[in-house]
Amino acid sequence: MTSNAGFTNVSVQKFASEGDLALFERNWSEHRDLVLGKLGAKGLVGFTAHQVWNQDENLTRMYIFEYESPEAVKACLPVWKELETAIFGGIAMKLTSYRGVTVESWKRD
Repeated sequence: MTSNAGFTNVSVQKFASEGDLALFERNWSEHRDLVLGKLGAKGLVGFTAHQVWNQDENLTRMYIFEYESPEAVKACLPVWKELETAIFGGIAMKLTSYRGVTVESWKRD
C-alpha cells in the first residue's frame, strides 16, 4: 500500500538578538545550495522559510522541510549533523524541531 502522506520536519528558531539572526542568515545563505542539494539527494522534496510575525522583535523563524518518506527523514539527519557547526556555530538561539505527517492539506486553485 502506498501513502500520499507528507513527512515533515518543522524547525522553529528563536534568536537571542538581531546579531545572532544576521549571523545565521549569512551562514545559511552561504551553505543553502549545498545543504538543500544534499538533502534533496536523500529525499527532501520541499522547503519553505517563514518569518514569524507574532513573536517579540521579529527574531523567530520557522522552516518547514517536506520529505518523501520516513526513511528520507532519517537519511537526512547525518547531513544536518555534518553541517551543524558551519550553520549554527556561535549563534545564540533556541531551536525546537517537530517531525510529523500531514493529515490535511488545502490549496486554492
